[in-house]
Amino acid sequence: MVKYELKKIFGRPLGRLSLVVLAAALAVTCFFALRVPYVNDQGETEYGLAAIHQLRVAQKAWAGPLDEAKLRAVIEANNAVNASPEAQSDDVQELNMAFSRKQGFNPIRDLLNSAYAEGFRTYDYYRADSLTPDDATAFYENRVTLLADWLAAEGEGEDQFTPAEKAWLLDQYRTLKSPWQMDCFLGWQQLFEYAPTVVMITALVLGFLAAGIFSCEGQWRADAIFFTTRHGRDKGSAAKVWAGVLVVTVLYWLAFLIFSGLVLGVLGADGGACPIQVYLWKSPYQVTLRQSWLLIALGGYLGCLFLSAVTMLVSAKTGSGMVSAVIPFVLIFLPALLLGDMRDLLQAVLGLLPDRLLQFSRQLTYFDLYQFGDRVIPAVPLLLGMYSVLTPLLFPACHLIYRRKQLR
Repeated sequence: MVKYELKKIFGRPLGRLSLVVLAAALAVTCFFALRVPYVNDQGETEYGLAAIHQLRVAQKAWAGPLDEAKLRAVIEANNAVNASPEAQSDDVQELNMAFSRKQGFNPIRDLLNSAYAEGFRTYDYYRADSLTPDDATAFYENRVTLLADWLAAEGEGEDQFTPAEKAWLLDQYRTLKSPWQMDCFLGWQQLFEYAPTVVMITALVLGFLAAGIFSCEGQWRADAIFFTTRHGRDKGSAAKVWAGVLVVTVLYWLAFLIFSGLVLGVLGADGGACPIQVYLWKSPYQVTLRQSWLLIALGGYLGCLFLSAVTMLVSAKTGSGMVSAVIPFVLIFLPALLLGDMRDLLQAVLGLLPDRLLQFSRQLTYFDLYQFGDRVIPAVPLLLGMYSVLTPLLFPACHLIYRRKQLR
């Protein structure tokens, strides 16, 4: 019976069209994720596999522990490039030639800009150009100091967090193991940048497919036949639920793993053991890039499963595929609009809505904290735990609602 339900889902023209849309969107996203620029020594920008190889070779040369010696070497190399005639020229081509010599250590240079910023929420691209090798000693200390100063500043972090939340954030920053491991993390960087796009598009397509699972009999005027058959209300209804779970699971993991495999396969999976802070400087989570990918994958799956379950629930209750198909769009895009207008009032609630699961690569850098008594829980484990409990409850609810449906 599950096989029959799957045939109904993908036997319709719109069902097959949904797969085409998903495949096309995935292909376009992968194209942009893999379009990484490299500036050669002539100041010309290149793309393609050869350019990716050159960029990886340049960045791999700076791999290793990000200790004081490495930081000093980067500052010295950066200052040497800045002192070159090309860097001091007004000609764009020559400026690009100077930049080409910074590409290998540019990720570390970006970290220097953050570590020596004027404030926690400020960023100056040229800050690293004013550093001396002796400044390298304060790199990790500055990260904690910037946060502490921001949390104590009136009108800034002081008003946004409770004392327990401030203590939790500072503890996460202070106890993060150093020196960090540094490597070429180009593949992880592009994966984290484009993962929300892939997950949200997949969620919308899955929601559209799920909307027709319980409404198709009504649209075909076949619901009277379905409910009067021997197993229509029990096995037939359960088959629809299992078909929905199967479709979401297979299509989500297929799309996400194809995307991840292509990006990491072409750009490289090096740097998986690096802390996430090499890419998301402000992140309070003590996880590596590889562990972050796992969190993003699980969060996206839970989000797609929950949105599809809600869609199926509305479809089973209303019998309308059109109404239920709108649900994923509302749950994904409406919170962003509300957050912009009513941040102070709804921030805590909006931070736990399912759209956050679809954007876990961005969620990992947010300071979304929830205090229960004396205990502080960050949003990432709270979201995973909450939706791991809520989502499995929705599918039996779909079954119960549909099997008790009365025909009129």
